[in-house]
Amino acid sequence: MKKILLGAMFACLLSACYTPLNNSGVATTKPWLEVSAKKLDFDGKQYDSCYRFNIHFWPQEVAEVIDMKNACVDACCWRSDKTEVTLDFNKDFDQRLAYYGRARKYTPGKITFKVTHSNLVNTTKVTTDPKGEVSNSGLVKLSYKEYENPARLKQIEEAANRLQTRRNAYLNEQRQQQAERVAKTAAQPASKEAQAKALLSRVAGPKIDKYFYQMNKSYNRQGAVFMLSDRLLQVQELNTQGGFAVYCHAKARTGVSATQLKASTFPCGKWRVDLEAQTVQPDNAKAKQIWGK
Repeated sequence: MKKILLGAMFACLLSACYTPLNNSGVATTKPWLEVSAKKLDFDGKQYDSCYRFNIHFWPQEVAEVIDMKNACVDACCWRSDKTEVTLDFNKDFDQRLAYYGRARKYTPGKITFKVTHSNLVNTTKVTTDPKGEVSNSGLVKLSYKEYENPARLKQIEEAANRLQTRRNAYLNEQRQQQAERVAKTAAQPASKEAQAKALLSRVAGPKIDKYFYQMNKSYNRQGAVFMLSDRLLQVQELNTQGGFAVYCHAKARTGVSATQLKASTFPCGKWRVDLEAQTVQPDNAKAKQIWGK
């Protein structure tokens, strides 16, 4: 009897009836069946194990219609809790067709895995029904046919059109309100301070620009860098009707090279602006220097 048993085990080995040992020291009959843990009795015999199916699907969307954890794919399952696992690929077919208006029906619709263990040869076995649906690499390849529910698709399209109509109406309302705000702002007269700045920029602006252009050339001749950024105008109302004092400063970055720059502020004069007469006059030495250029 022992010879017969040993001969059967030897024949099993030669026919490659199980794969190399898992981390738990248990052999399996399929490369994609993994045994992550086991439980032993007092005699050292296994009475339970936690197994996982290392499988993947084509098309990949199949994974969306099954619970990968309960299917013992994303997590191992104890054999005492589940000796049989059924993957039902068409379980929610009717619901998906009714909700989305389009759904796939897969073939085969179900695959059942049955897991058993033999302490005699320390091997965990898995069988599939139907047979041959899982390749040695763990690929489950299904065929499918796509079905449509024309009435539901029409409902979805009509709902999308209504939503787009509401969205367009909302956007048109927002654009109209924005246009009204812009028109209202444009209709309001500019403040006296803004008018004083605008008059200075219009009358003395070109001379101020020329002044800084000459300064830039002077820096360049010395091999240095002058980078003008912002012009700052501060307005102070005078006691005269329509009279304002406008102080001009400019921000710039200067240095011996483009990688060694520091922020600096340069004065560009104090100016007297008369909104009544629409005139601009230099009011300090720097302004007179610029005005004379």
